[in-house]
Amino acid sequence: MTIFYAFTMIAMGIIMALFLIRFQDKKVNYYILVILMLMSISNAGYFLLSISDTLQEAFLAKKITYLGGCFIPPVMLFLIFKTCNIRINKYLRSFLIVYSFFVYILTLSIGIFNFYYKSSYVVLIKGATVLITEYGFARIFFELLLYGYLFAGLVILGYTYKKKKQISYKNIVILTVFELINIAIFICLRNNRFHIEVFPIIYVIDGLVLLYLRRRVTLYSLEDNIISSLGKKDIYGYIMFDKRRNYLGANALAMKIFPELFFCRVDSPIVKRPELDILQKELDEFESDGDTLFELDQGEEHYEGHIKRIWYADKDVGYLFEIKNATDRYKYTKLLAKYNDELVSEIDEKTAHIRKMQAKLLVSMADIIENRDGNTGGHIKRTSHVIKILLDVMREDESFDLEESFCQAIIKSAPMHDLGKIAIDDSILRKPGRLTEEEFAIMQTHAVKSAELVEKILTNVEEPEFVKVAKNIACYHHEKWNGTGYPEKLKGEEIPLEARIMAIADVYDALVSKRCYKEAMSFEKAYQVMKDSMGSHFDPQLEPIFEKSRMRLEQYYSS
Repeated sequence: MTIFYAFTMIAMGIIMALFLIRFQDKKVNYYILVILMLMSISNAGYFLLSISDTLQEAFLAKKITYLGGCFIPPVMLFLIFKTCNIRINKYLRSFLIVYSFFVYILTLSIGIFNFYYKSSYVVLIKGATVLITEYGFARIFFELLLYGYLFAGLVILGYTYKKKKQISYKNIVILTVFELINIAIFICLRNNRFHIEVFPIIYVIDGLVLLYLRRRVTLYSLEDNIISSLGKKDIYGYIMFDKRRNYLGANALAMKIFPELFFCRVDSPIVKRPELDILQKELDEFESDGDTLFELDQGEEHYEGHIKRIWYADKDVGYLFEIKNATDRYKYTKLLAKYNDELVSEIDEKTAHIRKMQAKLLVSMADIIENRDGNTGGHIKRTSHVIKILLDVMREDESFDLEESFCQAIIKSAPMHDLGKIAIDDSILRKPGRLTEEEFAIMQTHAVKSAELVEKILTNVEEPEFVKVAKNIACYHHEKWNGTGYPEKLKGEEIPLEARIMAIADVYDALVSKRCYKEAMSFEKAYQVMKDSMGSHFDPQLEPIFEKSRMRLEQYYSS
């Protein structure tokens, strides 16, 4: 029998060693560790009991076994609370611990008082010492401890299984079976007449179950798995400082990043070296504005990191630098940015080329239409230049706050203002003399047709704002300030500004240019006609602009 107790004691020692070796790279589950330690101590007590020679030696060994009997149940209950992710009230925790100590103190009275053991004696059975006892009234406190903790554990497990879906049901089942088996064994041994202690082998079996449970708890522990994963990959460097910025230590990767740390003494300020100044600088920024992120280059390597506070019992005790080698991502990002810049540049270049080709096509199209119209040779080119002159003067005038994009849109749109003439019959478009009322009514439709063509050609190709300006110029450049124009008889500021500017350019060119049905008007007479039309045909606000443009216009047409 002594060999049996020796075997169980050695087996518990091996289980303890396996626990410490197998899980040394993970966060320790202290509840399981304490339970295994108590089981090992209890099994050592059973072995000492088996080799006792006197009653006093047997009492001492029995007191050792009660360390497990009194403290394993509460620690097991705490393990169940943790596994089920239920926070135990600190007062309840304190009460359970105090009650366990109270019961253990009762067991220490064995051999001194008779309220736990009324009577006891030792016998030798199969070579092992056995303690024969008659329990006293204090035994009830031990049984309350044992049954109460086991019952409470089962209640918590049942509640968790039913209510909490984020807890592994397999872990709950394992713990439930564990609790039920221990209850059953204790009840069976309550009236043990074989004088053989079965608890030592039960502890060995329970220890194996706890080893398996520890593995499963680790499997479901996000924190443990992250720490283990990072530790194996060795991708993070860590440097620690206390609140006074004394150096506390660093891991291997941090030492590789900052070799100067080898010259730093723990619990002392870091050595004054330029390579380590960045750490002090980042701590200063962290304290001043809470900026936790930083980047640094060491040779060809690029590192990124951030600073965290170190907390102990809800107290801020220091700083932790977490640094990651981000060289590959940094190089890829730079390469991608360079590629994107080149791609954007290439796209912009091709877009500009396409738009330039499109503008030339539209001008060429306008030239073709103009060549059909024998009355307006060179009109689109001249009006485009007149638009530029007027806009240059308007930019110089502070009363007009024109955006550059708006001005460029007008200049670019000017050649398209008469595209709708392509739909006008040649008999009307190429008529050398004045048009009849019916023919003029048909000719007037070119404004709406021009707007429709512009929209069809430019939509989904140009920016919406540019399409809008081009449509307005094409459709409304024949509208008059007094509302007698066409096609919609708009008046005043109902007419878009771009169309009002185009109207001046269009009419001025018609006055000073030779047509098949008239001679070119002199600059003086044309100026007077334009001036007299301000407020009726043209926007009176543009009169100062036209007057300031007069010399430039006359120089252009003279050349």
